[in-house]
Amino acid sequence: MSATRDLVLLIRLGRPKFLLESVLTVTCGIAVVVYLGHPFLIGPWLVAQAFVSTTHLMTQYCNEYFDLEADSAHTGPTAWTGGSQVLAQGLLPARVSLSAAFVLLFVSIAQVAFMPTPATRLLCVAIVALAWFYTAPPIRLNYRAAGEVTTAAVLTVLCPALACLLQIGTLPPLLLAVTAFLFLVMTARMMVMNFCDRESDRSVGKLTLPNTLGPGRAAWLFTGLQVAAYLVLAVVTVTGTVPLLAGLVLLATAPMAVLLCRKLLRDPPSADDPVQANRIARSATVHAAATGYLVPAGLLAAAAARYGLTAAVVGGLLPVLFYTVLFVWQRLSEHFAERARPMPEVSHT
Repeated sequence: MSATRDLVLLIRLGRPKFLLESVLTVTCGIAVVVYLGHPFLIGPWLVAQAFVSTTHLMTQYCNEYFDLEADSAHTGPTAWTGGSQVLAQGLLPARVSLSAAFVLLFVSIAQVAFMPTPATRLLCVAIVALAWFYTAPPIRLNYRAAGEVTTAAVLTVLCPALACLLQIGTLPPLLLAVTAFLFLVMTARMMVMNFCDRESDRSVGKLTLPNTLGPGRAAWLFTGLQVAAYLVLAVVTVTGTVPLLAGLVLLATAPMAVLLCRKLLRDPPSADDPVQANRIARSATVHAAATGYLVPAGLLAAAAARYGLTAAVVGGLLPVLFYTVLFVWQRLSEHFAERARPMPEVSHT
C-alpha cells in the first residue's frame, strides 16, 4: 500500500469540498462588519478562518469514525450523503479517522487558547464542543434529532459571530438578522441530507428529524422552515435592519426554495433511488450556498453604494474572492476528474 495512495484516501476521508461552507460563513461575518462602516482587518479574518476551517475538518474526520455503522449500512450513498465510504469500504483502518480527528481537536483547542478575549474564547469552546459531539458519544446530537439544528447553529450563527467579535468586539443587530435567515435555510438543508440517509440511519437507531417525524411531517417541517426564513428576511428588509439591495438579492432565491418544497412534499429522497436523492441533495446544497454567498455579496454591494469603493469595501471583497476561487477550482477539479474516469464497457451480446 503506497504512501501516496494512503494520503489521497486520507484527504478523501476528510471530504474537503464541504470546507467551502466554513469559508463562506466567516465571509458573511466580515461583510456585516464592512457594511457597518468598520475597517476590514486581515489578521482577525485569518484567525477566524483558520480556527473555523480546522474545527470543520476535525468534524469531518470525527463523523467518519463515529458514523461508520450508519455509513456501512447505506445502500445508496450519494456525493453529499452516506459519508466518504473510505472506511465503509475498508480502504483505510477506522483508527486513522479517529486519530486525525483527535489531532485536529488538539489544534483547535490550542487556537482557542490564543483567542484575544474571554468572549471569543468562550464562543470557540462552544463551537468545538458542538462540532465534536455532533456524532461523538456520549451526547451524539445527530442521533437525538438535534443534528440539523446543531450544524445550522454552528455554521450560520456562531462562526459569523466569531468573525464579527474578532473584527469589532460586538454582535450588531444586522448580524443577527442575516444569520437568523441563514440558520433557517441551513436547518432545512440538513434535513434533506438526513432524508437521503433515513433508511440506513434508522437501521442503526439514529434518530434524525426525518426519522423522528416520518417523511411526510418532515417534508412539511422543511416547508415551514423555508417559509419562516423568507418571512424573516422580508421583515428585516422592510424594517431596514438589512439593506434593501441585499434583501432583494436574497429574496430572489425564493423560487429555488419553492421548487425544493415541492420536491420534498411530492417525492422525498430515498436510498432506493440514489440518483434522485443525489439530485435533491445537490439542489438543497446549491440553495443554501446561494443564500450564503449572496449575503456577503449583497452587503458589500450595499456598502459600495453607501460609502463608495473605500479601502474597507475593497478589503471585504478579499474573503469573497477567496471563496470564489476555491469554489471554481473545486468545480473544475470535479469536472476534469469526471472526464478522466473510464467509460463503462457496453456489451454487444
